[in-house]
Amino acid sequence: MSADVGVLALLALDRSRRQLPLRREPGGWVSPKFGRADEDKQEKIEQWRLAIQAEFERLSALPLIELAAEVMIRGFGPGGPGADDEAITLGQANADAGPTAELISFKFAPERGFTFPLPPPEDFKLRDRIAKLVAEGLQELEHASLVRCQMHTAMGYLDWAATRRGRAALERGEVQSILQRLR
Repeated sequence: MSADVGVLALLALDRSRRQLPLRREPGGWVSPKFGRADEDKQEKIEQWRLAIQAEFERLSALPLIELAAEVMIRGFGPGGPGADDEAITLGQANADAGPTAELISFKFAPERGFTFPLPPPEDFKLRDRIAKLVAEGLQELEHASLVRCQMHTAMGYLDWAATRRGRAALERGEVQSILQRLR
């Protein structure tokens, strides 16, 4: 018996010693028990990548005022990571920090939903590009006094909190009109 046949025989048995059907694919034999899950994961990764690329292109095309308004609503509106002002502390350690630009970016482009396989560098770069657009929106909001920037030193990142003016603008649906008046 050759080594290849022996390996195939071992692959064809599961832990309970039942035989599993194998199928031949480029690069070798694959058990359907494992092969299909990998194919499904690859398909989900591609769908995620296309969706996040489309969201990046959409955000890039928005005028700055519209981008800033979306950042305010998704970052500090209901369900946003900065929605609960009472839970956000004022600087110091990283406990109870407000949302960062990166954290808010996940409201525009969610995580893939699984860790492995690790994302390629291009996926990290695309996530960073979306976070940079969110940061531009945050800067515009800060200039309008709708959010305030702060530093939680142990965290090493800037984080943000809505101001009273920003919270009132959200409640009245006036974020975009306030931004437009400042232009």
